[in-house]
Amino acid sequence: MISVEQLRIFEEQGAVTIDTPLTTAEIATAAAAVDALLPFQGVESGQAPRFRYGATCNYYEPALLDLIQHPFFEAIAQRVLRADAIRFFQTAILASYPQPESEFSYDQHTDIQYSLADWAATPRRVVCSFFLWLTDVNQRRAPMMYRPGSHRLVAAARSADPLLKDAMPAVQGIKMANLPPPYAAPQPVLARAGQVTVLTTSMVHGGSTNIDAAPRKVLVMTYTAAGVAIGLPENQATTKRTYDMKLGALLRPERAHLVAED
Repeated sequence: MISVEQLRIFEEQGAVTIDTPLTTAEIATAAAAVDALLPFQGVESGQAPRFRYGATCNYYEPALLDLIQHPFFEAIAQRVLRADAIRFFQTAILASYPQPESEFSYDQHTDIQYSLADWAATPRRVVCSFFLWLTDVNQRRAPMMYRPGSHRLVAAARSADPLLKDAMPAVQGIKMANLPPPYAAPQPVLARAGQVTVLTTSMVHGGSTNIDAAPRKVLVMTYTAAGVAIGLPENQATTKRTYDMKLGALLRPERAHLVAED
């Protein structure tokens, strides 16, 4: 599960990597599904090569749905969000392929911002994100780079703004150049295949270049407390409604409450 100390690390730093009960076979099957959905594509004439691929809320492979509905992640989200009931929010798969002869670099941004009151609420008015690593992640294999504690500084700045402190949290990418400094130095998220990083994308973070010899693959799963509203851009909200409807018919009956309407 998640320990009191691991919860403290999450709350203070914005991310903590923990073990899961998933088997090697479950991880390998999920990784194979990502391979099929996000294969590396050869360079077409006149186009620059692509090394990063992703998909959001548009896949229904049983190996991935089994993980999305796994009770382990619901139980962790309950602890993190201080909530009795949990709802599925979004999911994504990401594959970062090796970039030969490239220099290591990374982006920095936030995906969503909260106020201090959102963090203090019971249940918390925030999204709980899981990055389930389907491959090992080392310092060269496109680790996520994040600035520990930056989510708290972002929340303090939002709480000081009378126009934002009581606003509903909403998904909106903001580059670090447009965020109030300073923040701690960036750190890499390192993990073994089968571990999961529990994190908030309200911290300053970003993907990095894969300068290793093997791809990095990850399944992203996000959840909220039941009854907590999180805003989405209209195109994402439409996709979510369609995806939730299909999931309702595909999840096991005892897990369908994850997409129940509040």
